[in-house]
Amino acid sequence: MSQLTFLGSCREIGRSGFYLENKDESIIVDYGAKLSTPPEFPDMVPLDNLQGIALTHAHLDHSGGVPRILSQTEASLFCTPATRDLTLLLLRDMHNISKGRLPFTRKDIPLVRRQCQATAYEETIPLGHHFEMTLFNAGHIPGSSMVSVRVNGKRVLFTGDVNATESQLNLGARKNLPKHDIVVTESTYARRTNPDRVEIEKALVDTVIETMERGGTVLIPAFAVGRSQEMMCILEQNNIPQKYPIYLDGMARKVNEVLTRHPEYLQSPQSFSRAVGRTRIIQDNRDRTKAAKSGGIIISPAGMLKGGASHLYFKLLHDDPKNSIVLVSFQIPGTPGAELIRTGKVLVGSREYEVAADVRMHHLSSHSDSRGLLDLLTRIPGDPEFHIVHGESESCDKLQDLLQKKGRKANVPEVNEMIEI
Repeated sequence: MSQLTFLGSCREIGRSGFYLENKDESIIVDYGAKLSTPPEFPDMVPLDNLQGIALTHAHLDHSGGVPRILSQTEASLFCTPATRDLTLLLLRDMHNISKGRLPFTRKDIPLVRRQCQATAYEETIPLGHHFEMTLFNAGHIPGSSMVSVRVNGKRVLFTGDVNATESQLNLGARKNLPKHDIVVTESTYARRTNPDRVEIEKALVDTVIETMERGGTVLIPAFAVGRSQEMMCILEQNNIPQKYPIYLDGMARKVNEVLTRHPEYLQSPQSFSRAVGRTRIIQDNRDRTKAAKSGGIIISPAGMLKGGASHLYFKLLHDDPKNSIVLVSFQIPGTPGAELIRTGKVLVGSREYEVAADVRMHHLSSHSDSRGLLDLLTRIPGDPEFHIVHGESESCDKLQDLLQKKGRKANVPEVNEMIEI
């Protein structure tokens, strides 16, 4: 008999982790952080007979605790090469801002590369005597995977974060998946229906052009991994006039370097290469001040205005109605981006700023919405049993209800709940 334990991401987004055991062997799928202060991690599990760790993608809520595991075992890490390299970037950044409040040291981070067995999509890898693992494209960010594990005659799918909708950056998730018996699925947007992506992109480009034509500067606060590169590709595809410069700042600069090394995980390597060629790289505060006065477009982390270079740009641009601040991702309640939308004011440091610039929201999701998620899941052959994680409590319950109305078995697990397979 095999057992699956849900280590985290239960009725919450953060500290994703799953522990699968069969007889005297085990594997882990994801081991992430909850980015609270200090960060929280899943409980530790026995590692004596660990056969490997599978990582769905680089975001820290899935990868943030991986060095803790690797520092205590010689087991290999299995993920795509793009996920490996992006994870290293994000882990170093988390370590820099954590001020020593992590269960591993900076010296443990290189183990992600040293112990990684880079794995391609559709490649089946034996793990120990009892497990086989296959990665399928998840469509969330470049290199993201759904992890399929065969054990004890059963097949278990971990969706990670999944998006079946193609974007200018990513191919959509694989939809024609093989038969599975158990599916552990995210539920981030189970209560949301996303607007048409083509319409959002058009509205975004219209906002940019309107701002340029009135002599303003556009600030696009964007996540360093995925969203910044998608903004670059959208602007390139829509032929923003060359007279309007496009700038890129923050960690997104290094992410570009990673993705240039791994073009096989991009929707169009040629389009991405053109977008990179069009973009001007910001090096220092002198460049930032110049860019803010340029009448151009600035793409800069952080995506919710929580910090990073976007704070400096905000201070330089917020008080001129010719400028625009364009938010392109979900803004968690309580973050500066969410407060900007709600009140037109932002607290930066100890000062509250009233914003005269034009504020727009053009949300480009990297997760499937309710319809897309239900369509993807109900296509999976084998009448699998669904276990719903990675969502606010209401989202988990909503997806459970939607699946049950389709006649499917669905459960919302609690932290450290164990099921038999």
